[in-house]
Amino acid sequence: MTHRPIVWLAILALSAVALPTVADGRQEQEAVSGGKPLSYWMARLDNRSDTTARAAIKEIGANALPELIRILRHLQPSSDKDRGRALDVITCLGPAGEPALPDILPLMTNQNRQLKIRAFFAFNAISPDAQMARPVLPALMEALGDQEGTMRLAAMNALAALHPPPPEAAPAFVRLLNDSDGMVSGRAMSCLVAQTNVIVLPMLDQRLHDKDSYVVAEAAAQVGVFGAAAAASVPRLKELLDAPLLTVRLAATNALFAITGQKIFQPAPAENANISYNFPGMPFYQVLDIYEHLAGKKVTLEATPKNAQTLRVFTSSPLTKNEAMQLLEDVMKEQAGLVIVHGPDGALTTVAKPQDSPQ
Repeated sequence: MTHRPIVWLAILALSAVALPTVADGRQEQEAVSGGKPLSYWMARLDNRSDTTARAAIKEIGANALPELIRILRHLQPSSDKDRGRALDVITCLGPAGEPALPDILPLMTNQNRQLKIRAFFAFNAISPDAQMARPVLPALMEALGDQEGTMRLAAMNALAALHPPPPEAAPAFVRLLNDSDGMVSGRAMSCLVAQTNVIVLPMLDQRLHDKDSYVVAEAAAQVGVFGAAAAASVPRLKELLDAPLLTVRLAATNALFAITGQKIFQPAPAENANISYNFPGMPFYQVLDIYEHLAGKKVTLEATPKNAQTLRVFTSSPLTKNEAMQLLEDVMKEQAGLVIVHGPDGALTTVAKPQDSPQ
């Protein structure tokens, strides 16, 4: 008899572990991935680069929606942090988050600007039918003129995600081609290219003559989208077949085939080509980490880049491992002024590019 209270305490403790959460007067079992509840993974999403959290949320999938919708319906300002996290989860889920759309739309006109931006991103990830978005179109169009670049970018992404895109969006995107924020103007160009709006062809032709190889490679890839309509760019694209950077040559080759239908002979690579990059501005040391991973060894830095050095890398088609290493070496030389020297013993070392060395 003296041990009975201890037995009951043990039973109660076990029951507490298995008891589902209680919310709004109902019992609900929180979705789990890897033994951790959804709320745990939601909090980890505060770190935008946490790929483990994103993978866990994708694994949970639509099972997360009941809890996410419940959170979105909490209208008190004190709930904004949780609602923001719920929107981030829906952004991660993508089209699977569509059942939450009716609860996202009111947040796209919210006075809390950060919540509004995150609602735009969630809306973009869902990519809904244009008819479903009619109630928020005025808010999206107005946000294209916002003073904050992030707001303009989020609104543009949301509009571009609609099927079909609303006709009033195209003229606004054209105006944003001259936006002071490079991210906004670049995205406006991408949206108009995706719509094959020929108004951008003269600007793309100008970019084919830019001194920045990233700009040239991206422009060549975008010109190719227009096919025969971009015939005026053929002479410049033929010149770019002799460009020093591999990605520029590949982009020009692909664009010429798309425009003329004539394939330029290229020898088949001896290894699989499955590496693609699009870094509009990645810190130098992150790019170096990628290079070291490909090389399978560390690089000794006898010369270092300037502070806060970033690199821009764009590939229009997949590369082999050797091509990717050569590309990153060329980019570090061109943009950071550093040359990677391959020693006779296989060691890799960075040295400063001689001032009179050609690009």
